[in-house]
Amino acid sequence: MSLKRDKWDAVFSQLVRERTNWTCDYCGRFFHHEKQKLHCSHFKSRRHKSTRYHPYNAFAHCVGCHRKLEEDPHEFTMHANIIYGEMTIDRVARLASIPVRLKPWQMDDIYQHMKTELERLQELRAGGVTCRLGFTLPEWYQDGITYRMGEAT
Repeated sequence: MSLKRDKWDAVFSQLVRERTNWTCDYCGRFFHHEKQKLHCSHFKSRRHKSTRYHPYNAFAHCVGCHRKLEEDPHEFTMHANIIYGEMTIDRVARLASIPVRLKPWQMDDIYQHMKTELERLQELRAGGVTCRLGFTLPEWYQDGITYRMGEAT
């Protein structure tokens, strides 16, 4: 069964992959010329609207790593803790359990914010920046879940 993707999923997926400069978060392999082989992988399922587009709920994983981590939740949790920090991942997991129904204006706000952030990341890449980049979503959506000093590398 294929995943239902809409314009929000498409721009979010591109943001997640651009953030890592088209490199798998797990194995480190570069996929700029094989874009279809690098996925946007969610720690907490896409069905949770409260975290579906959250920057700290998503990773860039190649097909093989995505499958491996999907089949081993313990390994995925350890990997997520290394990337974002245990406290951040715990907050994402708690937020995912809260049912949310987003209003059309909220979805529009998220979409416009993601498009602006994608343009910003692409401009940085065009300027020669190659390191992992961060991106945000509207503060009301991120619900205050941010990095804390010393939590993640």
